[in-house]
Amino acid sequence: MKSYLRSMDWALISMVFALSVIGSFVVYSATIHNADISQLWKKQIFWFGISLFVMWLFSRIDYRFWMEASYIFYTISIISLILVLFLGDETNGARRWIKLGFFSYQPSELAKLSIILVLARYIGSRIVEIQRLRRFFLVLVILGFPLMLILKQPDLGSALLLVPASLVMMYVGGVQGRRLGWMFILGGASFPLIFHFLKDYQKERLEVFINPADDPLGAGYNIIQSVIAIGSGGVAGKGYLQGTQTQLSFIPEHHTDFIFSVVGEEWGFVGCLVILAIYYFMIQKAVDIAKKARDREGSLLALGIASMFAVQVIVNVGMTLGLLPVAGLTLPFVSYGGSSLVFSYAAIGVILNISYANRRPVLIGRNA
Repeated sequence: MKSYLRSMDWALISMVFALSVIGSFVVYSATIHNADISQLWKKQIFWFGISLFVMWLFSRIDYRFWMEASYIFYTISIISLILVLFLGDETNGARRWIKLGFFSYQPSELAKLSIILVLARYIGSRIVEIQRLRRFFLVLVILGFPLMLILKQPDLGSALLLVPASLVMMYVGGVQGRRLGWMFILGGASFPLIFHFLKDYQKERLEVFINPADDPLGAGYNIIQSVIAIGSGGVAGKGYLQGTQTQLSFIPEHHTDFIFSVVGEEWGFVGCLVILAIYYFMIQKAVDIAKKARDREGSLLALGIASMFAVQVIVNVGMTLGLLPVAGLTLPFVSYGGSSLVFSYAAIGVILNISYANRRPVLIGRNA
């Protein structure tokens, strides 16, 4: 145990822990004056504790076990994505959650991790010649089937998150750049068809992205209020629990999707910069672990998880600043959400195990 503790990547753990502590304070500020959600900060702390245990547990399990079981978890996630369409609770026209007693489980969270696992396994396997066109199409099928189920919920944010992360894994795994280029071209050409099948509120979000003032009290309201909140924070912020946009609940979903606007208003540019710096070093650390991984599968797995977090941060911050359309993505480790927090810490636990394997001495003549 002592050897294990000494070999843990405490720098990565410290950065993730710091983000969650900050998140607990921000969730408290965002919810304490709203009677309907005033107790959510307690639930966040509870799930924070559960998540730390999950991270420790996953860090103790050899990541090669997850590689061997990747197709099993992928199958489970597909079944869960199908079940949520029929058994999930409907909220605002979307079915994304399955209630399991006191815990609401979001299948798309499992799908994110399982897709990265199975892609790392498939692309990283020595028997797979990814340059062959047939193999490349199989990769697209592995990615595309769960994406269609996620879009069916609909959960556009999770779908958009998985595509860039998967493309990074494909490129590093050896997929030719021209094939990925054709994917972009075909994706752009199919956008009108995809747009046709979007829900009305999703279409409105995309339409007001260019000019939120076209519907200031409707689809553009979230973006306008978020930009006002962040801008009013200035350099140093208005002070903890002193944000008017936050405390008067002008910003919808300010404890989940728009929590970064709370940081901007109360902690200012300095607070935003600190959080973004922690994210940068956390993701950079994960990429370094990927570079040092002992095998191709471990490298792709760590890189896929790092890319997933990077895209999620960029999209969430971008939409709160009005630079990207509202996609319904939370800020990892900071936003309120039990299943999101647990699966994010599980992913960090996997990276920690890869890091631990990197530091272990290679024993000649036996399986290290």
